[in-house]
Amino acid sequence: MLIAPLLIADYRSGKLDTKSTQFKTITGVACLVALIIPVFGFNPIKGQILSQVFNVFVLPLVIIGILVVINKRELMKEHAPGKFLNLMLGLALLFAIVISANGVIAIVEQL
Repeated sequence: MLIAPLLIADYRSGKLDTKSTQFKTITGVACLVALIIPVFGFNPIKGQILSQVFNVFVLPLVIIGILVVINKRELMKEHAPGKFLNLMLGLALLFAIVISANGVIAIVEQL
């Protein structure tokens, strides 16, 4: 329930405002989605596992965000990354995509 508000807060200001309307709306929607599992009689253990599998889709987005930000020369100036760091982040992104693909396969098998 908190991953979306945390990512948005990190992107905007770095501070999580739990009293904001946006935070309350996002967490409220997440709570309603979470209630779908018991209301429709799905197995709660499978629901918990699936919710954890969905977390693997955030990592590639985070790595892409890091790559975009650190490669902005006007922002990083003399601290811009070299080829080695970009290569390592590219490999991390490739790994994250493979893990996300495994997550998709796991979700499809659960359906």
